[in-house]
Amino acid sequence: MFGRQPKEEKSTENIEIPDIMFPSESELEETSEDDTELSQVSKKKTSSVIEENPEIVTVVEEISAIVSPYFIVVVGLILSDDNFWLGLVLIALGILSLLKISLKDIIGFFIEIKEGLTSDD
Repeated sequence: MFGRQPKEEKSTENIEIPDIMFPSESELEETSEDDTELSQVSKKKTSSVIEENPEIVTVVEEISAIVSPYFIVVVGLILSDDNFWLGLVLIALGILSLLKISLKDIIGFFIEIKEGLTSDD
């Protein structure tokens, strides 16, 4: 009942392959003219799809930019029980991301501190 089903034997009849006639050059030109009309219609359809796609992509990017920092902070809070330093780094990274503080801002801040401490007065 649950075993393998017996395989059906393949018929040994010869299957005839039909002769293929290649189109002449004039027939190819006629079909290429038809293709241009079809391609124009298909280009219009694909262009409308392409125009819609960036709008969807921008919406997804905006949602991701909003949700991902919170996700990073939550993961950092969960990991802080097992690995304090990794959790702390993720929490700090999430908070900096929420505040829209970039690496350039942080480097600029340290440069300003360095220049303030090493001023020649």
